[in-house]
Amino acid sequence: MVLKEILKKTLLFAAIIILVVFFFSFLSIGMKPEIMLVFEIFILSFFVTVIQHLVKQVMCTYFLVNILIEYFSVSVFVLLYGYFVEWFFKSNWWMAFVYVALVYVPTYFLDMAVVKRDIDYINTQLERKRENNDKI
Repeated sequence: MVLKEILKKTLLFAAIIILVVFFFSFLSIGMKPEIMLVFEIFILSFFVTVIQHLVKQVMCTYFLVNILIEYFSVSVFVLLYGYFVEWFFKSNWWMAFVYVALVYVPTYFLDMAVVKRDIDYINTQLERKRENNDKI
């Protein structure tokens, strides 16, 4: 749990730094393509987080189905958003699905590793409690 919190705080802190630096760059030199890209990514990130939250409200009993629904929902949104801000052209629309997969696969494996560690810790604590209760 500690590693997950550290990573979350680190990424949030990095995001705040990036936004502040690019905001002041925007104020001093105007809207350059690099500055616009950073703001577009943050807007995309906000909407993806909202989509993830909405998808998690409609939970299915099958974990893999939930992941696939979330992946396709986010991929379609990234495709539409990317087309709107001209990240993708009609000829390479499939790249949205590749980019989302490149982010989701490592993220889910990292999350599964953290969850497994937490489950192991809880199981160890429960086993100790059972052993202590058996001795009484």
